[in-house]
Amino acid sequence: MKNRLEVKILLLIIVVLIAGFGTYVIVSINSQSSMLIEQNRDKSMLFGQTIMVGIRNVMLSGKASYASTFVNDARDSLTFGMLNVYDREANEVFQEEGKGIIKSTDDPNVRRAIETRHEVELMSGERGGIFTRLEPLMNDKECQPCHGTTHVIRGVTWVSLKPELMAPSGPDPATEISEIVCNTLAASFRNIMVSGEGPLMDTLINHTAMLPFVERIQVYDHFGDLHFGAEKNVETPEVVLRAITKAAPIESFDRRKGLLTRFIPLRNEERCQVCHSAKNPWRGIMVVTLRLDHLKQNPDSLRKQLTVMLQASVGAGFRSIMLVGKGSFVRSFINEVRTIPAIQDLRVFDREGNERFVDLPVKEEGKLMARKVLETQKVIETTQTIGGEEYLVRYSPLINDKRCQGCHGTDHKVRGVVAVAASMAEINEAVGRNKLYSLFAGALTIFFVWFVLRLFMKRVVVHPIGNIGDVAQRVGEGDFSVSANVQSKDEIGDLARRINEMIIGLRERFHLQKFVSQQTVDAVRQADSMGVKLGGERKVATVFFSDVRGFTSFSEKVEPERVVTMLNSILSRQTAIVKKFGGDIDKFVGDELVAVFLGDEMVERAIRCAVEIQQTMSNVATTAGEDVGIGIGINTGEMVMGAMGSEDRMDFTVIGDAVNLGARLCSAASRGQILVSENAIRFLTSTDPMKLVKLDPIRVKGKERAIEIFEVQLTA
Repeated sequence: MKNRLEVKILLLIIVVLIAGFGTYVIVSINSQSSMLIEQNRDKSMLFGQTIMVGIRNVMLSGKASYASTFVNDARDSLTFGMLNVYDREANEVFQEEGKGIIKSTDDPNVRRAIETRHEVELMSGERGGIFTRLEPLMNDKECQPCHGTTHVIRGVTWVSLKPELMAPSGPDPATEISEIVCNTLAASFRNIMVSGEGPLMDTLINHTAMLPFVERIQVYDHFGDLHFGAEKNVETPEVVLRAITKAAPIESFDRRKGLLTRFIPLRNEERCQVCHSAKNPWRGIMVVTLRLDHLKQNPDSLRKQLTVMLQASVGAGFRSIMLVGKGSFVRSFINEVRTIPAIQDLRVFDREGNERFVDLPVKEEGKLMARKVLETQKVIETTQTIGGEEYLVRYSPLINDKRCQGCHGTDHKVRGVVAVAASMAEINEAVGRNKLYSLFAGALTIFFVWFVLRLFMKRVVVHPIGNIGDVAQRVGEGDFSVSANVQSKDEIGDLARRINEMIIGLRERFHLQKFVSQQTVDAVRQADSMGVKLGGERKVATVFFSDVRGFTSFSEKVEPERVVTMLNSILSRQTAIVKKFGGDIDKFVGDELVAVFLGDEMVERAIRCAVEIQQTMSNVATTAGEDVGIGIGINTGEMVMGAMGSEDRMDFTVIGDAVNLGARLCSAASRGQILVSENAIRFLTSTDPMKLVKLDPIRVKGKERAIEIFEVQLTA
């Protein structure tokens, strides 16, 4: 008879298998997705190779400064993703134009400098010991071809010096000032040279020479020959080359005239070797003579004068780089000046109050992948989420081939990494469409299967299973009066009969649970196949005893039915409150309730439970018309918890001297009183907001010594 159900299910499976075309749809979607991803990968690869060839040829043409322009132009033409280039240190180069701007900073000091066209100084007390000076950048005539003639101010520079600068115990102030100013001028020189506009270096020399504190600025090559600067006070090659020989700046100070000359060796960095041979580690010397005779020795005055000189030097470098038509190199210049140790902060704002040349946040994931490419010298492909959009990113090594080694040296095989990120938006959209079509086809299949089930299996399977399901649902809701009504003699009918037998057992167990504590139920659930064994284990617990005062006299005056009703009402209220505070009802003994509290803050919870019971039961007398109340005793200690009795009849409870003492305290408690043992008080972690009052010790049965007790005072 049971084979009939197997035949029915087999027929159903055969019908469902007709919808197997769904598998083909899934395979087709995966195939199309792979093809689209491969197309995206090919686009990224071709674009990356084109970029690498372009960068290589721009560099080999001797116009390395145009690599930035080339990369930014490539970004404009890259419609399907993003382009990043990393150097050998995994640092990103050729940052995108237009990035690194904080819109509308609304700094009142910046706005004041723009509106008043005067310097703004923030002295020591206002900024935690840091001297800060804001100076307007004037829109001079030479700047107006690019910036227009409609405004006088084109920006503001913000310079903050470190608090420890010019400390009394520090180095010679003249030396420190010379180093800071000269390093700033050297940074502007380097960036103009790297931009490929070395022939226009006179722009920087002339602007620097106009600074009131600059006596002389000259640049010599590594042979000691003058290249830039006025041909007066020319140094001899021997004097100039001394700084190169020492490989560090040197100074000479004419104190009589107040002139300090600093010789700064210019290292032949890798970025400089496009024009300069890589054979010599030095490419020249910058000589700067400063007038320092006017400096005041007061540290605060020195800080102010240094800030003025520093801002003037930054302004000269800033203006010169802009005038030679290489504004994109201003960011590099500003960032280089920021690395000078004495500078706490250097910021530049435009005339709208927007902060420019802000360092972009480091893309750690990109740097990590670039480092892997540099280490493995292999192409790496990965998917990354950038700005909430998924990209397929291809990191390709920029090989240091023989043509490049003339500038980049021969000590490394990879001189950079090109990362091309192709957006997966179109692919994901196409895959989404295919999935939608697949879902539509699947829905049709499901409808077809449902139709077959509805038409052919309704009476055979659906209705009987539905009936059993309804019964199971009602049993789950606590209704044990139902039963499954299935007359078939197959497996479903067999299941229905077993369900009915189970319901009978659940009904008996459900009603039985009302007569035992939760601890008893837990013990049964945790028992193995041999059942619950007699015995117990030691535990530290809090026992809670409550007893109805005046209930005996009440029982003598009224009918037994009313006594039971009254008792059930009182015990029901107490039970709800005990459960609320995490207690477990151990048993009811006449009009007495016994509960156990375990775990963290068990004493606090027991006391709060007692307080709420007293407050709740204070109106029992009014409701019942009789003078009844509650006395409560609480004790904490070590007791045995487990199954007590015989193999045939046992009770899961707690036994011990601590339990007996709790019962004695309850007996000693008068109407509305809560007595707590001294031992329970020791387990309190906090008595706030409980008010405990120590009472006179009492003697109880079974104890030789008097027991220290406390009463919990109820708030009004």
